[in-house]
Amino acid sequence: MFVKDIIKLACDFTGQQSLKSAIESGTLTEDEQLIFDSLLNCFNLVYDEVACEYFPICKYETVKCEDFKVNFSSLSYKPLQIISVKDGSGRAIKFKVFEDYFIAIANTVTVLYSIKPSKLDADDEFESILPQRVYAYAIAREYFFLQALFDDADIWETRFKNSLQIFHNKKKEIRIPRRRWL
Repeated sequence: MFVKDIIKLACDFTGQQSLKSAIESGTLTEDEQLIFDSLLNCFNLVYDEVACEYFPICKYETVKCEDFKVNFSSLSYKPLQIISVKDGSGRAIKFKVFEDYFIAIANTVTVLYSIKPSKLDADDEFESILPQRVYAYAIAREYFFLQALFDDADIWETRFKNSLQIFHNKKKEIRIPRRRWL
């Protein structure tokens, strides 16, 4: 999904119909550009919130241990949290995390860790398990909060949280008990 498409959907929720048509035509006035930049910043805040608090972005990486120590600088991304560490044969091993490194008793380890997402521009594409509408709810929440319209922000906050809850429950398997026929 594209960031620009989510911002256009958020324009519907924030009452910015002229901005939406300007985005589609590709010609923005100065005032529209300021609002667009504000919505883009709101998107990046939301994207960061979703990735850090609800649905983390995880990376696998195989690295060599030097004296049973792996520096975070040797990983491709800066980790937020080390989720699991496995040795060369795929068995989970114990590890201890410090500020700039972690210790694991192995020569080579495969690390699963979560990362903080990088900022995206309007034309960037990204993958997410959440639909565009959920991001647009949260963008509207942030936008109204920045405009000091707290009642409106609370409405979109409720929609965002309810959507997250519904989506989270959809992932769980629904089991219906077996019935007995007499």
